[in-house]
Amino acid sequence: MTVRYFLLGVVLLGAWWTAGLFFGEVVVEVVRVPDGGRMPRAVIDETDTVHLVYFEGVMSGGELLYVSRAPGDSEWTEPTWVNSEPRSVVGVGPIDGGQLTLDANARLHIVWFQTNPTRVFYTRSTDDRHGFEPQRTLWFEEDGSFEASPTVTTDNKGNVFVFWHAGGAEDADRAVHMMMSHDGGNNFGVVRRVSKDGEGACGCCNMAAFADSAGTVYVSYRGAGENIRRGQRLLTSSDAGHTLADESIHGWQIGACPVTTTTLSEGPSGVRVAWETAGQVYFAPIDRLDNVVSPEGEIRFRRKNPVVAVNTKGDTLLAWGDGPGLRAGGTLHWQLFDVNGQPIQDRGDEVTVPSGSAPTAVVREDDSFLLLF
Repeated sequence: MTVRYFLLGVVLLGAWWTAGLFFGEVVVEVVRVPDGGRMPRAVIDETDTVHLVYFEGVMSGGELLYVSRAPGDSEWTEPTWVNSEPRSVVGVGPIDGGQLTLDANARLHIVWFQTNPTRVFYTRSTDDRHGFEPQRTLWFEEDGSFEASPTVTTDNKGNVFVFWHAGGAEDADRAVHMMMSHDGGNNFGVVRRVSKDGEGACGCCNMAAFADSAGTVYVSYRGAGENIRRGQRLLTSSDAGHTLADESIHGWQIGACPVTTTTLSEGPSGVRVAWETAGQVYFAPIDRLDNVVSPEGEIRFRRKNPVVAVNTKGDTLLAWGDGPGLRAGGTLHWQLFDVNGQPIQDRGDEVTVPSGSAPTAVVREDDSFLLLF
């Protein structure tokens, strides 16, 4: 079957660029982050409003900015600072910046970190949702062995989970740690080490947490067993964080940190996870990690920093950057797959992702995809 696609337009409006693409009946809208920002993270609420945070500043320290875009609007809101302490966000990229989640009460929860000394920060939107509370330090470390962004998610019972990996001079000695709040972020409990002993944690690779509609919590992270077993791994908790199983997603033997990112997204058949192994990007359903899907086509450069998003029909968008170098964003590419993991159109490609950045994606109410870079 021949799939037709149409370029709807390329519009330059101040500091942001957008293109809408139809692939058959599936729409992918590609949008540049406002103000030349990097490391975007986005969520979408029940009103179809997109909430976006991004980094602005120098690598050693900058700001997290927040904007939103309601359905039908062509422009973002005026940026609001997320961090209350200036220049307290690490911006080396693409594995740091901030991460966010949206709870059942339409409240945003955001985490990030700062080095020298290392601090894990947390904030949430205010009661009136018009700003953010002063940032709080959840965890403090003097030795500075922290190199990648923490991650946050909320379940359907109001619990807030924050994860990060740290500890030890060698990646093999690191582990994933967790703090959680049972009251929507008012108070957090003690720090717990939750990953499997001996599996380590890759110091310069980020992690992603996600709680599905049933309340099961998943965390995708890269291990570092013996400093060479650096495959992607999955933590799973079905009891609100009391216990977490730890299993392998995909193996990768490499004696150095590859500086990679990972994402998770829920569709009608469950949660899917995306990751990189040895220059190729993949996704798989978390209940069938052996059912691995990857993009077609010649690999000219390393494929990295994948983002996965699944709509209510089961269509899956996988986007990534093609390019050499650890911090190079590469050229943005994406491919759509059907519910069975079969590609349903030719690969899409557009402009260059900024250095030290990676794409993010959300699914809108009409099952179209918004891809931000």
